[in-house]
Amino acid sequence: MRIFLTLILTFLLASCAETNVPEATYPKEKISFPSKNILGFENLFNEGLNAQEDLEVFGVLHFPDDYNAAQSYPAIVASHGSSNWREHHLKYIEQMRQADFIVFAMHPFDSRGVNSTVGNQINVTSETMIYEMAMSLNLLWDDPRIDATKIYAAGWSLGGTAAIFNAWMPLQRALNTPDASYAGYLMWYPGCLALPDNNDWDSDVFQIYMGEEDNYTPPEPCIQMVSEINEGGGDATITLYPRSFHSFDGPIPLHLMPDAYSWNNCKFRLNAVTKKVYDPASADLKTGLEFSDPQARLDAYRSCAVKGEVMAGFSPEYKNAAFQDLEKLLPSLR
Repeated sequence: MRIFLTLILTFLLASCAETNVPEATYPKEKISFPSKNILGFENLFNEGLNAQEDLEVFGVLHFPDDYNAAQSYPAIVASHGSSNWREHHLKYIEQMRQADFIVFAMHPFDSRGVNSTVGNQINVTSETMIYEMAMSLNLLWDDPRIDATKIYAAGWSLGGTAAIFNAWMPLQRALNTPDASYAGYLMWYPGCLALPDNNDWDSDVFQIYMGEEDNYTPPEPCIQMVSEINEGGGDATITLYPRSFHSFDGPIPLHLMPDAYSWNNCKFRLNAVTKKVYDPASADLKTGLEFSDPQARLDAYRSCAVKGEVMAGFSPEYKNAAFQDLEKLLPSLR
């Protein structure tokens, strides 16, 4: 499918979960490119991937204010979470722009007419988001406006999970353009669920920002992952904010999310050989769970995930902490 570029002077990020999101007026560019709808981690690889039908999706390039077309810029590929683009995500995009990065905002939900995956996680899967983030890297890799040695993956919640898996080397070898790789990974409260059972990670900078009390995407497996990455020679850091929950940096006060799954009790892993999700405590260790079947996948979720317990919302003490920490980090990424 031929990739086409269309310059747009203004573009309102649609389907935001909060109101009063300001419309930006700086130059942007909408880019359409091919993607897939993927069910099952094994379908990110080889024959399983080839069997998935292509569809067209889009993202939007956000340029710095003083953008100069004669030079190349570092770039950040950014993805939203399960509630689409929200006000605080756009504040991060603005922060990145002001630090002289081009930001490519993925729109996997808007491309499919989806508003949210909260309480579902099937209508746009984590595998689809993972794949789209890899395709975004490939899309930008040979763009002369982009410094290919300084393209970073970034994401919040579900988008953070996509960034995590783009740091997994088997997936890079399967999906990336030859020699293409993200230069680092920035994640806010990602879902560290169904992580690979080997320790084969990119050694580039790997930064997680997370609330200690997060019971939507719990920090414990992320802490363990960071430890394993560093044991393997990586450069991973997790910054934990005390007394903070999911979306601790957003505009909405702390509240109950009755439809959201709490993943505290889920111990899924990903078999690095078969690329299938399995439960280490069950008899399906060898065969794996059928995550490519929607009903079987929901049944697996319901076997351990709990609705009616998830808390989310800003922390009065740490609402701005991740913005401040990112401000310190961004200059080192240029």
